[in-house]
Amino acid sequence: MKIKSKLLATFVPILFLGMTITGYWSYLTAYDSVREKEYQLLTQTLSLTFMELVNERHFLLVNSGLENVPVFRNAYQKEVFVELELLHKSTGKHYTVMNASSNEILFSTMEGWSTLITDNTEVMNANNKRITFGEAELNEEKVLFAATSFVPWNWELTISQPTNALEHSLVKITWTALVVTLFSVVLVSFLLGRVVQQIVLKPIGKIKQATGLIAEDKCQVSISVKEHNELGELARDVEVMSADIADYVAKAQSASKAKTDFLAVMSHEIRTPLNGIQGLATLLLETPLNDKQQKYATDLKTSANILAQVINDVLDLSKIESGRTEIDATEFHVNDMLKDLVTLLGTNASANNTRLEYRSRDLDDVLVISDITKLRQIVINLISNAIKFTREGTVTVSAKLKDKVTNNPQLIVSVKDTGIGIAEDRLSSIFEKFTQSDTSISRRYGGTGLGLAIARELAQLLGGDINVVSREGEGSCFTVNLPVTVRESIVQTEQTSTQGAVETKLPTDLKVLLAEDNAINAVVAQALLEQLGCEVDTAENGLEASLKVASQVYDVVFMDIHMPVMDGVEATQRIRSTKLPEANVPIIGLTAEAFTERHQAFKEVGMNDVVTKPVTLEALQKSLLRVVGQP
Repeated sequence: MKIKSKLLATFVPILFLGMTITGYWSYLTAYDSVREKEYQLLTQTLSLTFMELVNERHFLLVNSGLENVPVFRNAYQKEVFVELELLHKSTGKHYTVMNASSNEILFSTMEGWSTLITDNTEVMNANNKRITFGEAELNEEKVLFAATSFVPWNWELTISQPTNALEHSLVKITWTALVVTLFSVVLVSFLLGRVVQQIVLKPIGKIKQATGLIAEDKCQVSISVKEHNELGELARDVEVMSADIADYVAKAQSASKAKTDFLAVMSHEIRTPLNGIQGLATLLLETPLNDKQQKYATDLKTSANILAQVINDVLDLSKIESGRTEIDATEFHVNDMLKDLVTLLGTNASANNTRLEYRSRDLDDVLVISDITKLRQIVINLISNAIKFTREGTVTVSAKLKDKVTNNPQLIVSVKDTGIGIAEDRLSSIFEKFTQSDTSISRRYGGTGLGLAIARELAQLLGGDINVVSREGEGSCFTVNLPVTVRESIVQTEQTSTQGAVETKLPTDLKVLLAEDNAINAVVAQALLEQLGCEVDTAENGLEASLKVASQVYDVVFMDIHMPVMDGVEATQRIRSTKLPEANVPIIGLTAEAFTERHQAFKEVGMNDVVTKPVTLEALQKSLLRVVGQP
């Protein structure tokens, strides 16, 4: 509910209640006031009119000397009754004469007159007469009355008036007051709404709009609220806060850029020698070695691979945190992708004496749309983690589609192991960065503690999440839930034949120019290219490479990015700027920078493809297939 509605919903009932109580009090006051006036009128009529009429007839009777003659006394009394009847018609009040001794009704203008039932009466003196007045009940109706006695004739004189007329007039007053009250409430509510709108809601709206801009754009704002009150102070505080936020954001962006630049440099500086270590270890393992040398070379390559994985984890996490990771949705067979991963990681499982199994339900002919690269990385991280902590056990990968027939299908991938498990008190922190399930885990099993953190970050980036159930000493089960778009594969045979067509062969006797300033990396890359059947020529910098391209014919150029004299970017631009046929030679960049946007920048200057260091035989082969293809 909006503030204006809340204020009106609060103040209007309070206002209405207050005016109702005031109106009721006014009604009671008016009722008492009117009743008092009626009492005064009754007593005055009784003392001045009624009594005067009786006294006048009695005086005439006494002066004529006929007071004791019953005939004349009755005649004069009847004249009084006739006058009272005329008074009743003119005033609307009722007049009653009773015998004071026997309570016999001698005359009454009210039918059904009987003795009054009185609760409270008051007494006053008027014209030397004792008058009793008050409110009484007569025939189950309320009446106001005033009474006195006339001793010479032994009469009890009573003047009365029903309260109905009084209440009827008060009802009219009440309805009038109610209408005025309702009109006042509506008017006050309208005025209150306008005042609240101008004084409160309008400044709050400006402040809300400003805070929205701050939240969305992280920029400094100016709020046109000039009031010198709490809202004005709040607006000025928000302006100051926005300036601070804009300054902090600028500093954070500068720091983020510095971090990105630092990671790019460190990526290059670390990956360049690491490329040499991995390449030389690979080449060394292909030479004749004795058992001890074979073990040393294997351990050397394993250590280099672990170091490469640590670097990849840090760079992946950095890309996710900086928001540089984008979703690239494609359509693929999720069942085939998971089978390939299980086959790929089966070697690692066998080396750990672990059995790796895969199970799926109703996924054979299903195509899903999602980011296959990120999904593959999530599953690889979970399977690799399970294998690492499961020695001589079983790791089971299962997949299924939930709510397949609805508009919100979910891909469920579970990785269950029979490994060491996770303590219950550590489950809540297992996905935190640089966190292991136990402090001794990192010493015993190694790792950075980033694999699960990266997997969850990627899953959440795809709109899903990862849950874990585990019991220490019995194993763990990690479940990935991802929203996907699903459709059935139409022709399985066509898809299979298409997959077979992709398996292209690399042309033989390719003449390749390798531009690499690091001697060790040059040896490794040259050896790997020669294993692919390429004839390799080398250059130590970009200038030398551009001159060789201008003077000789090459099928492909592998261009390192960071080189002395002339770097790979400038050399590529120089080659592409010439009008010679050699300007169209395919160029493949070699870089230790792992950020996708950097790779895109290299392609924009003219490179056909980019291979990330440390280079492998498979990476070189795939890149050559992409830019050269089969003969």
